Amino acid sequence: SSPPSKQLVFEQYIIPMSRLADMGDLKMKLQNVSGIPANRFRVCKKEDIVTGCGEGDNISTLSYTRVSALPDKDGPCVKLIQQSSMDDITSPMIAEIVAFELTLNLRPSIQVPEDSAISSSEVSNAEEANVEESTADEMSDDSIDDVNGEEQHKLLEKTAREILKVYGDEEECAVFDTNPTPLSKYVSRSLWPKTAKEFKLGLRVDAYDQRNHWFPGSVIEIINETEGDVTNGEKNDDAAPNIKVRVHFDNFSSKWDEVHSIDSFNNGRVCPLYSHASPRSKPTEFVVHHRSIDRASKKYHLFGQSFYLQCHNEWSTARAGAHVLAQASRFLESSRFLSAENGKSTASNSKIADRERQESQKVIASIVEELIKHDKNYIESAIASREDGKNKENQTTFDAAAMSAVLSHNLSKVLPLLPFDVRVTTADSPLGTNKEETPFPFSLVRTIGNYMNARHSLVLHWRERPESVTNFKLSKKHVADVPRQLLYVPPFVVAHKQSHDMLNKSVKSDGTPKIVKRHPSSAHGGMHIGVCLTEFCKEQQLDATDCWRCPVCKVNREGKQSMTLWNLPDLLTFHLKRFNASSRWREKITTKVDFPLTGLNMRQWCDPESPLCEENDNESFIYDLVGVVNHYGGMTGGHYVATCKATPCTSDGSEEIAYSFNGAGINELDTIEEGSTTSGWRLNRSKDKDISSNAAAKAASKSSEPLWLQFDDDLVEPLPPRNVVSETAYVLFYRRRRMHPANIAKYSSLD
Repeated sequence: SSPPSKQLVFEQYIIPMSRLADMGDLKMKLQNVSGIPANRFRVCKKEDIVTGCGEGDNISTLSYTRVSALPDKDGPCVKLIQQSSMDDITSPMIAEIVAFELTLNLRPSIQVPEDSAISSSEVSNAEEANVEESTADEMSDDSIDDVNGEEQHKLLEKTAREILKVYGDEEECAVFDTNPTPLSKYVSRSLWPKTAKEFKLGLRVDAYDQRNHWFPGSVIEIINETEGDVTNGEKNDDAAPNIKVRVHFDNFSSKWDEVHSIDSFNNGRVCPLYSHASPRSKPTEFVVHHRSIDRASKKYHLFGQSFYLQCHNEWSTARAGAHVLAQASRFLESSRFLSAENGKSTASNSKIADRERQESQKVIASIVEELIKHDKNYIESAIASREDGKNKENQTTFDAAAMSAVLSHNLSKVLPLLPFDVRVTTADSPLGTNKEETPFPFSLVRTIGNYMNARHSLVLHWRERPESVTNFKLSKKHVADVPRQLLYVPPFVVAHKQSHDMLNKSVKSDGTPKIVKRHPSSAHGGMHIGVCLTEFCKEQQLDATDCWRCPVCKVNREGKQSMTLWNLPDLLTFHLKRFNASSRWREKITTKVDFPLTGLNMRQWCDPESPLCEENDNESFIYDLVGVVNHYGGMTGGHYVATCKATPCTSDGSEEIAYSFNGAGINELDTIEEGSTTSGWRLNRSKDKDISSNAAAKAASKSSEPLWLQFDDDLVEPLPPRNVVSETAYVLFYRRRRMHPANIAKYSSLD
C-alpha cells in the first residue's frame, strides 16, 4: 500500500503472474506495489543453501543465499520456476526471486542521463559535434584547448566546477552518489602531459588497442628505461631515461595492456578521456558475498545474503570502497533474531554484540569520511595543477602516487578495526580457491571501472572479535560464557500486508502450496479430466478488452459468459490444450491429465434444462474410451503415436460396434494360436520381432481387460491399459456405451 521504509533492507511481496507473462510485466507490478521505479531493479534468482558450517550459537552462518542476476532481456516468468514443479499446474507455483534496488542514488540537480557522457545536455551536444570533427589523424600536439575546441572546453570546465561544489559534501555517499564522469574528463585534460616528465599515475586516457580501436583506459605504471647509449665500448650512465607508460583498458584483462611513449600522446594515438571512446551506459556491477572460516574444518565457507552492488565507472577505488562499506554497514544493524538456547538471548551476549556493532558502524563512518575527503582533495589538486601550470610563478607539483600513499597509511590504522576484510576475487571462485584473491585497493589512482570487470566479485570476510569482551564489566564466569561470534546480522524481512494475506490463501502453514482438489477417481495421478471440464464450463467475467456488444443498443458492455453441454454425440472427442502461447512466448503444457478408460459420466456438465437430463437413465451419459492420440516432442517439432482399444470382430473381420465393456467382464478376444501369422501386427518387421510380438499378444489376450494397441508408424504392438493414460495424451476419443440404433447401423458392416 505504501513504498517500503528506507530503514528496511528487505520487504516481501507476493505477486501473481501468468506463466508466460513478460519479465517486464513483473517489474512493472513490483513498481506498483513498492513505489520503486522499474528501471532501478536488478532481478535475480534466489537459492537458499544449507552450508552446515558455522556454530550453533550463530545461526546466521548456517545458510547461504546465492543470487544470480537474470538477463536484462525480457523473458517468460515460467523460467523462474524450478524444473521439478513446472509440469504441475494444478497447484500455485511459487518462484522466489530477489529484486535489488540499485545502490546508486543520483543527485537530482546534476543527474546524468544513461546515454549521455556528462550532466549538461549543452555540453553533451557540443562534445558529440566535436567527436565527428576530430580524428586521430587530425590531432595536434598543441594545447588541449586546441584539441577539443575552446567553446567545448569552457562548457566542460563550467560543468565540472558546478559538480565539484557538491561532490564530496556531507551528503555524498550518505544520501547521494555523484557521477564524476565530467570531472574525470576535465581532470584528464588538466593533467595532460606535453613531455614525458609530466606523466601522471592514474591518468585517464583514450587509446588505440592492438586492433586500432578506441577504448578508455588508465595509466597504471610509469616505466623508466635508460637508453642503451654506449661510448668507447662502455655504457654511458648519464644517458637520458626513456620514460613510457603502461595503459590498462577498462573491462579488459592485463594481457591487453599497451605501452606508450610521449610520441603516442603527441601523434594522437593516445587522447584525453572520451575524446573518441564512449562512456559505458551502465555502471560497474558486481556481487558481494559474505564469508567466514569454519572453526572445525578451518576452511572458508559462504553464508548470509549475497547482494549486487553498483558503482559509477569513473569513481576511484577509494570512492567505490566508501560505497562498499556504506552498503556493508546494513548488515551491522541491531539484532532482530534470537540466537541463544531456548530462543532466549542472554543479556551479556546481546549487550556485547550490539555494542560491538555500534562501534563498528562508527569505524565505518569514519573510514567513509576519510575516503571521500581524500578523493575530493585529489580531484581539486588535479584541477588546480592546470591553473598553476598557466601561472609559472606559483606552479605546484601534483603527485598522485604520494597522495594515494598518504591515504593508504591513514587507512592502515583503522581498517583492522572493521569486523571484516574487503577482498577481490573471481566471480566463479568466491572461496578464493584459485589463488587470485587480493585485498581491495582503496586507491586514488585507479578507477573502479578500470580495476573491476565482469570476472570479479567482492567478498566481505568476517572475523570473530573476542578481544572486545574485555571492554565490558563482566565477571570472569560471564566472560567465559560469551561465545566467539560474528557481528553479521541477517537482513530483517518484513512481509507486505496485502501480499501476506494472499499468500495465506494459497500456501499451507508449513509453506507448501495448497493443492487444488482433484476428482476422487484420479487413480493415475495428475489432474482429472473432470477438473478440465469444470473449468471449461464455468462462468467467466468478460473484461473491458473483450466486451459483449448489445444487439439492441449497439453498446459494448461488460458481461459474463458460460458454456454447458445441451446434447451429447455418440462419439465424443476431447482436444486437450497442450500448447500455451502469449503475444511473445510459447510453451508445451506437459501436465498429466487423468481420464477414465471406462465409465466417464457426462451428466455433471450438461445443461439441467436439456432434454437429456429429463431422462432418468444414466446410460445416455456414460462413455468408454476407444482411442488416444499422443504427441511426443515440443514446440518446434514432434511425433504422433496413436493408442486404440481393440473390440471383438466377427469371423469375417467385421467389428462389432454394439459391443460394450463395462469394466467388470473378461476379454472376449480369441487367443492368438501359435504359428499364426502376425504380419498385420508389425508391418515390414523381421521374423525375430514377430515372435516377440506374438508372445506379447498372447499375454495381452489372456488378460481380463480389453486389448489396447499402440500404433507408432509401421509398428503395432499391445499396450498395458495402465500405460494408456500419460502426460503425452493430446486427443481423446470416447464412445457412448449405449449408442443410438441409427449409428449402430451406420457404423456396422452389412452383408
